[in-house]
Amino acid sequence: MKEKRILPLIFAMCLTVTACGQSAAGGGMSVALPGGAAPDSSEAQSGGEESRPAGKVMSCRIVDGAEDGDLLLAELDGTKRGVYTLTVGNIPVTVDGKVASAAELADGMTVEVDYSGDVLETYPARFANVSSLQVQTPPGGGYTDLCGLWLKVMDDLWKTDAGLNGMEGGGTVPYVGVDLSGAPGDLTAAEKAAVTWRFGQLHGAVPLSGTFDELAEQGYIDRAGLFWKDGILFSVTENHSHDDEHYSLPVLSFDAEKWRGGDGAYFFSDCMCIWPEGGAWTDYAVGSEAVS
Repeated sequence: MKEKRILPLIFAMCLTVTACGQSAAGGGMSVALPGGAAPDSSEAQSGGEESRPAGKVMSCRIVDGAEDGDLLLAELDGTKRGVYTLTVGNIPVTVDGKVASAAELADGMTVEVDYSGDVLETYPARFANVSSLQVQTPPGGGYTDLCGLWLKVMDDLWKTDAGLNGMEGGGTVPYVGVDLSGAPGDLTAAEKAAVTWRFGQLHGAVPLSGTFDELAEQGYIDRAGLFWKDGILFSVTENHSHDDEHYSLPVLSFDAEKWRGGDGAYFFSDCMCIWPEGGAWTDYAVGSEAVS
């Protein structure tokens, strides 16, 4: 097997002071991740700020964390580096121009982040001096939490046939691969990167973004042996078996797979999820399950 080309993990205890003396909003320990889900190691090691024009508004999707106010955000139409964390705390929140509270935020919403224009370039990145968060309700009152759906599907797979998650000698695999390149719904690059990062964080593993071929090329997966010794690849792909059926509400049809090797995989096939005209997509049905 090719020698693994693993970027160094860089833990940054991001406290309060940025390069220009401004405090950064958002908490927690940040880690620069390999496999395409994070910036280059040279960027992460700089730990500095990217200078931007004074005062800026960025449109982001709330990928996760609205329930407790520790937001994981993906810049709309952003690249894979457009992933941010932000702790709401006492930051003023408005919904449709009216004063609101952090409790009214929900995963899947689009939020306008007003900040100083500086960003602490950890991964995920963090905004400096956030002055307000503004939410505008979409026409019809609905929003979609597609990121939440894929996190739920992969988490359900993680819990199924849990023996695939283990390592010889104990513990779970140190790497999880996530491939959403074929998933329906057209997530942006930033949204996919944010989902990948969150999934790894939830399961205490280093997240790697990529297809089977990409991860094999990088030396993680043993292509000849059809085995990933220290990782699992989770993938979601669109299923077209229901294309001729018509529904009054939007429908997603997909397959999902958890792959450790040629004889170590679990499948959710012919899955279907109907959007309930607002909020989560998370009530999905599995047509059949299989193991190899």
